Amino acid sequence: MNKNYIVTNLIDEMKERIPHGQNLANYLADTLCMGKESVYRRLRGEVAFTFDEIAMISCNFGISIDQIIGNHLPNRATFDVNLLLSPDLFKSYNEIIEHYLQVFNFVKGDSSTEIYTASNTIPFTLYSSYEYLSKFRLCHWMYQYEKIKTPNSLAEMQVQEKIVAAHNELSNSMKRCGKTYFIWDTDIFHSLVKEIKYFAELNLISANDGIHLKEELLQLLTELERLSVKGQFNNGHEASIYLSNINFEATYSYITKKDFQISLFRVYSINFMDSQNPHICQMQKDWIQSLKRHSTLISGSGEAQRIAFLERQRRIIETL
Repeated sequence: MNKNYIVTNLIDEMKERIPHGQNLANYLADTLCMGKESVYRRLRGEVAFTFDEIAMISCNFGISIDQIIGNHLPNRATFDVNLLLSPDLFKSYNEIIEHYLQVFNFVKGDSSTEIYTASNTIPFTLYSSYEYLSKFRLCHWMYQYEKIKTPNSLAEMQVQEKIVAAHNELSNSMKRCGKTYFIWDTDIFHSLVKEIKYFAELNLISANDGIHLKEELLQLLTELERLSVKGQFNNGHEASIYLSNINFEATYSYITKKDFQISLFRVYSINFMDSQNPHICQMQKDWIQSLKRHSTLISGSGEAQRIAFLERQRRIIETL
């Protein structure tokens, strides 16, 4: 393994993540509480970063050191599973949302950014701004963890303002990326509708909640109809929607821009396991592209298939 190459990668990662308008040497001097000359010697490779300094850099910049090292080891790939470390479930949830918001904020506004998502359920980024649907997702997750008593009514469920703000920003950030490609199962609304019915049968949500959820699902479907007809979000960023002709068992995402790529695998209901390993990213990209080849484009074309798909989703929602 080339030690100098790893240090170079570490410095490149810091440059990518440093707050806009700040000088790396000055920022490191403040972060590590050392003189600028000592910082420059480390940046030039004359003096090695200590273990404690690397730990502080990793914490402050959000850089995965094991990932940088793992990327240079043969037959090895590292994944970030974003474990819930806080006993406060809402704090853990917010940390998960903030982590992926950081990814989208890093790639948004760049014309070279491309997002690929193959999903058998509606991506949360498309409905995170909807009050009842986002509350239901959080309620579902809480119920599975059994650490907090779920509310009897979503209307009475109190969600912290910072979580609501993060939900809205997540939706806006995703729509500000260069190009987005969705590959969907033909019954993409089915699993969410099935879960809502199940929670209603257990009296974990009220009849009034069910009405609001149905209304928001129909609003979401109308929004997706406009998206599929125009082939772009309201801000003009391109979005392509494909309907898969074969089944796939999970949600896979791949995000890329100049000098950056990341693969994401949906796990544990709301979470994603991610990796920036080049080999994993290439495999993820190839897998999603293979699904696209077995799919039908319905955005901006495929009018008959699009109408049939939307009507099918509407019938699924109407069963609520």
